[in-house]
Order: sequence, then C-alpha cells, then structure tokens
Amino acid sequence: MKTMTRLLMASAALACLGSTSAFAAGSSHPAGSPDPYTNPGFSINIIGGGATFPSIVYRELQDCNFHPLGYGNTTGPGWYDINPNCPSAPFGTASRNYLWFYYAPTGSGNGKAAIKSNSNATLTSPITTSIPYTSSVIPTYPYNPAFGYHYSGSDDVWNLADQTAWNATGGPGSKFGNLIQIPAVAGSVAIILNGQDATGTNLAEHGSAVTGSSSAINLSRQAVCGIFAGKITKWNNPLLTSLNGGVAMGNGQITVVHRFDGSGTTFLLTNALQEQCRAVTGPDESTPPVTVSYAFPWGDQTTCPALPRGANTVNWPDQFTTVCSNANPTPAGAAFTNSGANGSQSLVNKVQSTPGAIGYVSPDFAKPITATGPKAANLQNEFDVSTNSTGTPTFVAPTVAATTAAMSSVTPVFDSTTRGNPLAWSLQGVVPNPVLKAAYPIAGFSWLELYQCYNTGNNIPVQLLEFVYTLYGTGGYKAIIESNGFAQVPGVWLNEVYALLSDDNLRPLNDATGACTGKVGAK
Repeated sequence: MKTMTRLLMASAALACLGSTSAFAAGSSHPAGSPDPYTNPGFSINIIGGGATFPSIVYRELQDCNFHPLGYGNTTGPGWYDINPNCPSAPFGTASRNYLWFYYAPTGSGNGKAAIKSNSNATLTSPITTSIPYTSSVIPTYPYNPAFGYHYSGSDDVWNLADQTAWNATGGPGSKFGNLIQIPAVAGSVAIILNGQDATGTNLAEHGSAVTGSSSAINLSRQAVCGIFAGKITKWNNPLLTSLNGGVAMGNGQITVVHRFDGSGTTFLLTNALQEQCRAVTGPDESTPPVTVSYAFPWGDQTTCPALPRGANTVNWPDQFTTVCSNANPTPAGAAFTNSGANGSQSLVNKVQSTPGAIGYVSPDFAKPITATGPKAANLQNEFDVSTNSTGTPTFVAPTVAATTAAMSSVTPVFDSTTRGNPLAWSLQGVVPNPVLKAAYPIAGFSWLELYQCYNTGNNIPVQLLEFVYTLYGTGGYKAIIESNGFAQVPGVWLNEVYALLSDDNLRPLNDATGACTGKVGAK
C-alpha cells in the first residue's frame, strides 16, 4: 500500500525531526509524475456524508485531488469551481478517472447513523447547502445504497452511547471491527448577524477594531451567554451599548436562530456555552432589572432528565415545547427560531432573512471567507476574562490563527492500549474553553469516522487513506483548507494520527487481513 508506506515513512521521520515538515515534503506529487495507483478498469465509488461544518473544504480537496474535470465527469467539480490553490496537473485537471469521492452534507447526526448502519440511505434528509456531488457514474442524489458507505464526518464527538451501540451483540463492531475516529480539520464557530436590527435598520458598529474581523460588533462573554440563555433580548440592551462605544447597536428583538437538525456545529457551540457560562450572571430586562444566571439552560434533547449540557440537538424552546413531559417555555421577552432544514446554509438563509437575528456557523459560510455571507461578531476569550482587570475587554475574530491557538490548548496523551479507542480521542479532543491568549473561544475539530474493516472488493482503505493524506499535506492542500477559514490539525495531534495509521492492529484494513480476518467488512 503506497499510501500507508508514505504514512509510515512520515511517522518515522516525524519522530526524528519533531515536526510535520518531513510529511509536508512528500505531500504533493510533482507535476507530470505518474498516478500512484493503477487504473483497475472499473469505477471505485467512495461515499461519505455527515457534518456540514467542513463540507466545502472536503469537496474542494476531493475535487482537487481525485476527479474534477474530464474523464466522463458531466456535472462539473461539485458545488464550487476548483480552488485556485489546487496543485498542478496531474492533480486538479485530469486525475483518476476511476476514483470518485462523494460527500453529502446532511448533519453530523446523519453521518453517525450512516456509519453505524453502513448505508447511505440515511443521507436523504433535506439539504440546502447545495446539491451533494454527483457524476456521470452516480448522476443523481440520493445515492444508490448499492454503492455502499465508507466514511463519515462529524463535529459531534463519538460518545459512550455511540460506542455501546457499536459494540452491542450483533452490532456494527462484530461486522466492521473498531470505529476509527481521527481529527480532520479544526474550525471555529462564528457568531453571525443579520446586520440589521428588528426594525430593519443597519446595526451601528462602533466597537474597537479587531484583526481579521468582518464587523465591529464585539460581544463579551457575558453578552454571548446572556443572548443564548434568552436573558439579553433587545439590541439596545445597556450591556451591548457599553460594548459599542456607548452607542446603541440597534432596537427591537434579538432573535436567536439555531440548527434544526442533529448538528456537530450545535455541539461545539453548546458545549462551549455550557462550560463558559456556568458562573456568568447579569441583569434581565425586567423593570427594575433583576440579576439572574446566564448559564446555558437547554438540555440534551436525547436524555431524560434533561440536564443542561452540550449536544448535537438541545432543547431549544421553539422546537421542543415540552421536555420529558414538562413544559419548556421560552424565557420572557426572548425569541428563538430554527432554520427548518438540515445544514449550515439553511441556518445562514434564516439569519439573513430575519432582521435582528443572530446565529452560528462555520467560518466558510460567513464574511470574510464568503463575500455574500453574513458578518461575524468578535468574542472575548478565557484569557481575557481571567486576566483583564481594566473592565475593558479585548476581542478575537474567528480566524485561522485564532482557531489554531484554540486547538493547541491541549496536548493529547495516548499509548498502545488507548490509541484505538475513539472515546479516548473524544475525551481529549474537545476544548470547550481555550485558554491561550490568541484563541478564539468557540472552536473544535471536525472528525473523520472510518471503519477498521472494509470489504475486500475495491481496496477501499488505500483510497480513503489517500484522502486522509491530502488533509494532512501542505502546499496547495493546506492553502485550500485555510482559504475556507479552517486550520490544519496541530502537529501534536498528527503524531498520534500517524501512530494509529501505522499500527496494523488499529488502521483501516481489508476484511481478509490482520485484525479484520473473519469480519464481513464495510461495503
């Protein structure tokens, strides 16, 4: 396996040099070099789906590296033009006429369901991000289940309930071996704005300038917590005015727009709010105002009792009017609404069509990455909360550098007994309150979920690992990721990824080899 050989060499070199530079050196095939795989004479279709958070990055990397133009591709390179950072031919214009990658962005919850069932039939929920990739080989969506299912994307980490279902008697683990979860890219959760208040007047932007920002709307931690708890409900709230140079941002209702579907972006947001807001208090908007808790109040929708915690679907009061047989009222004066459809683009559409709205999305759906997207607010981070004694907070925009700082706040620790456990990755890979000075406060990994055992047929593990190799490469691939507002996985995490992918007892295999002998294998 040439891909695995490269990963093995990279891992060894990395251990010697203590950096990712050795891996970077081999991350792009020189122009004119031969394709590393022989055309088998038939199409290999690799199908995935799930998180919308990294979906544009995935599509652009896949279009660049595998099958964009020509070779019978009648529908073009997915949703977007080929990213200008795509390395030169043979990649990007005429490569691999037999290898087709597909990704349907239907939400992290759907991605988890699909990998558990080894079926793309769960990827049929409404999608407004854009039509998923199709080709002359698979010209329509939804995809035909006969083509199988091979990988998922999720920003919501693999949890104990997922692992219990996987390992149950007769469950997926008995057929497909271990569930492999590795970080793919790092991203921030941008707090986006309609740009107008509830009366249709442009929001006044008098906040201090922030490097890399798309707005001068600056929100302290207290402000963010108060808004998402339904306690700060008007654009002329005194706290918001104080953050805006003493000028009211606007008038009328603040409407919080949230995702409708099981969303990893929702998990990243709510997990951060659970941690960051637990001890935050402030005045409500009664007369006279009363000091109340701004702790995030909405529980995990999948559990009873409904304890407040981060989840991919929480008990937003507009969507779930009763919870565990109890009333779930909207706080007095507050307004919550949902996008009514799956995906990040549907949330953006709802925010942009609702004067006075605020929501959350990955940075590639917002300014400055997307010229037609909504503006994003700048947020106060834990470092500033903990060290600022002046009473004048400083703020951070959701930039690539701030995302890298956030996910560099933790160093993973694994050994041979824990590296193959996806729960160990989940436990260490969530950073709900980054502490570094330059960190954006709401960020996380988007994870790839792979099977350990694949059906021998088309040698899927080799092809999938080439995509993984693309994610961790430098040059044009790194530039594609960053051009969408995401960051590559920090080097300390890549060390552990390489170690897993170099271990014959842990890495993806065919069903007739090693630890997968006797398994049915995913198809």
